[in-house]
Amino acid sequence: MRTLAVATVCAGVLVACMGTEPHRSAARDFRRLDVDFGQAWEGAIRVVLERGFELRTIDRNSGTLETGWLTINPDYAATIFVTEQEDRYSTCGRPVLGQAFRAKQARLVLSLSPVRRGETSLRAAAFFRTQRYSHAPLWSNRPLGLEDCSSRGRLEEEIKAQIQLRVLSDEVERLRRGAP
Repeated sequence: MRTLAVATVCAGVLVACMGTEPHRSAARDFRRLDVDFGQAWEGAIRVVLERGFELRTIDRNSGTLETGWLTINPDYAATIFVTEQEDRYSTCGRPVLGQAFRAKQARLVLSLSPVRRGETSLRAAAFFRTQRYSHAPLWSNRPLGLEDCSSRGRLEEEIKAQIQLRVLSDEVERLRRGAP
């Protein structure tokens, strides 16, 4: 009986040390915008900047916008036992025993392409990461590197909807002023 108890405890410790690997999501689908490419391009730039992202790559010829990393959830913290301030945008799994995750960052890659006159397609991809720290009594708070997290798809959908709204509101304003 004692051997069974020791084996159960050892198996539990091994499972706890493994942590969990977050699910990797595929690139999100295209969304159709009922505006010309130029209007969609300007709307995408404005939305990304309004959200606080810094543009790292802007290539209008290929229709690609890439941002730098932005801290979107500074209060996030996770250990093997407890997760605090989880957000709706990504999941990072659980750290292994003796480690902790703190703060989440995101970056965006937007791809726009003209379909035909008055129509543009938009694809948004978000990437997430967190900082991994030592969470052992004697070596606590020592940085151990970055950990990739998986997108839940919500930030991408918000970005697409916000760009659509921005473009439509710009179009309504243009029509209100009587511009062709």
